[in-house]
Amino acid sequence: MAASQPSSSCLFEAIVNGHEDAILTITPQGMVSSWNPAAERLFGYPASEALGLPLDQLLRPLGGETFPAGEAESQTLSAQRLLRNRHGALLSVLLTRSPIDDPRLGHAATLLTAHALHHTLPAGAAPPRARQVNVYESLVESSDDAIVTKTLSGIVTSWNPGAQRLFGYSAAEMIGESVTKLFPPERAQEEELILQRIAAGERVDHFETERLHKDGHRLHVSVTISPLRDAAGRVVGASKIARDIGERIRAAQTIWRQANQDALTELPNRHAFRQQLALEIARAERESGNFVVLYIDIDHFKTVNDSLGHDAGDALLVAVARRMRGALRGSDVLARMGGDEFTALLPATGNPPDVSAVSTKLHEVLAQPFARSEHPIHVSISVGVAVYPRDGRDPDELLRHADLAMYEAKHAGRNRTVLYDPILDQRARGRLLLAGDLRRAAQHGELYLVYQPVVRIADGAPVKFEALMRWRHPAFGTVHPARFISLAEETGFILELGDWVFRSAADQAARWREHAAGMPQVSFNVSPLQLSADVDHTRDWAAQLERIGVDPRQMVIEVTETVILDDSPRVAQRLRALRRQGFQVAVDDFGTGASNLAGLSRIDVDYLKIDQSLIRKLPGDARKLAICEAIVAMSHRLDIQVIAEGIETEEELQKVRDIACDFAQGYLYAPPLEAPQATQWMLERRARPTPPPGSVSAPAGS
Repeated sequence: MAASQPSSSCLFEAIVNGHEDAILTITPQGMVSSWNPAAERLFGYPASEALGLPLDQLLRPLGGETFPAGEAESQTLSAQRLLRNRHGALLSVLLTRSPIDDPRLGHAATLLTAHALHHTLPAGAAPPRARQVNVYESLVESSDDAIVTKTLSGIVTSWNPGAQRLFGYSAAEMIGESVTKLFPPERAQEEELILQRIAAGERVDHFETERLHKDGHRLHVSVTISPLRDAAGRVVGASKIARDIGERIRAAQTIWRQANQDALTELPNRHAFRQQLALEIARAERESGNFVVLYIDIDHFKTVNDSLGHDAGDALLVAVARRMRGALRGSDVLARMGGDEFTALLPATGNPPDVSAVSTKLHEVLAQPFARSEHPIHVSISVGVAVYPRDGRDPDELLRHADLAMYEAKHAGRNRTVLYDPILDQRARGRLLLAGDLRRAAQHGELYLVYQPVVRIADGAPVKFEALMRWRHPAFGTVHPARFISLAEETGFILELGDWVFRSAADQAARWREHAAGMPQVSFNVSPLQLSADVDHTRDWAAQLERIGVDPRQMVIEVTETVILDDSPRVAQRLRALRRQGFQVAVDDFGTGASNLAGLSRIDVDYLKIDQSLIRKLPGDARKLAICEAIVAMSHRLDIQVIAEGIETEEELQKVRDIACDFAQGYLYAPPLEAPQATQWMLERRARPTPPPGSVSAPAGS
């Protein structure tokens, strides 16, 4: 014989008693008339004590607030309240008050539901059941949650308004239908497992899953399912309470993305990469395998940000990340560590990854220009490589060694790949110690300037001196500028060092102004970092010269040719401002890189210095001679005077004289001299301006 269906009273009582929120009713006089098990658990009072007592005697909101109340008894109101339960624990709850009306009597009772937002209750024995009250149907109909009943075969037998709001189907559309209508195909087996547990008299608590809305989109829900029993206690169906937890799931996903994903490129971030690296180390240890870590830095990325703005810089980072991701295997992990630095993890899937092939592919895909509306952007990268387990056995060690190799690639000229070698650790420690020594050197007087003469070719007159920095280290002797200038730029100390060079050169210019030797121009080198720094260290230079009585026209700022290729508005603006104040500008070492004569006009250059690599062996090299001749001719068309560097022989001097070069500098005249010797040399030279036939000293570099 088929099991009989439960009465509506039994049905609604089971639903209310199985609900996870506290549900209670209050008489018009304010007395508690029903109190479900969830209310017992939340507030600490068993139903036997709560029934018949005034609600205000059991629960009193903190801060003098009252329970939700309206001007009309027909209103349904919700409010968040802080309460203390029987045991003194502080509760944060959402209270909803709804009227329960009787067609004959009018307002019969008030329904109060309490949803715990944050609470902690001590464990205790299960309280006794509350006595039955006949208000369950109103409770179900007014609930914000979906409340559904079904048979043991999964056919829907009731469907409240909350279910319609959550799933989109009306009661007419769902009653008599299988509840699996709401299930995504891959979750269809869940219903069979749930019904088996219900038939065995078990309860399913807070099961989180996905269901389908009528319009097809997926819902994240938490469901609690309880057995429905008839008067004889037999399980004849199930009641389900479903709550939308989509906001919580989405918030959790957002938190995960923020913790593990780079917001700009959507690649894994530093945290996620380190986790992947730790997992790969564990796998490689188990399988006695190896893998490769790449540390990748975009060369001269700061120039893009400074010249085109951060929006263009961000767009470039996204495009670079996309190209690199496309150049790697599906099993490889590419991450953004921050700024313009990326890392890649190349697992050994069967065979060790071919580092050379991967590196070449990365360089090639980035060699293609990135299109912009104004002009294309060209990008290169410096790559450092570390191999597990040869170069490290933990994430920190592998990343540090790959990073060291990347910095070595930058020092070697950028746009290349370098494998880690233990000697790089020694160099890094050496650079760190030398950087500390350099800062102390400025304080202890170990730094000094030497001055190399620049002579006017037409009459041999000494007209300029180039100030060059030297360091006399107490332990290592003379440290070559190539070592400590790049170190100063790496550490940012170049800004302080550059100010010292300017002040020292200006002081020497002031001394020469007072000397009978005359007033030669003094040129001094300025790093691109000094011109692009956020703080303008050059803005007070003219005022400092005025204080010591030096005309700014006596000072020449020497910059490398990379500055004229720099699109940074900041660099060009600062150079133009200095030139308006009277300073002159020279481009040093011209011809060593991607020379751009057209760029000379945008920063108003006064002098161009042809690099000694073009001057050397000039008499026997027709190609070099043609290049130098073209540089001089173009410069003169732009009203720029030309200085030939590295003149060591009479033959070289004759060649640069033949192509109409204006000035010469080199060991044919003098090596860099300390200030007293430079002064003496100038006095002697003025006494006999004709250049002597040269015997050449061995070059020591300038």
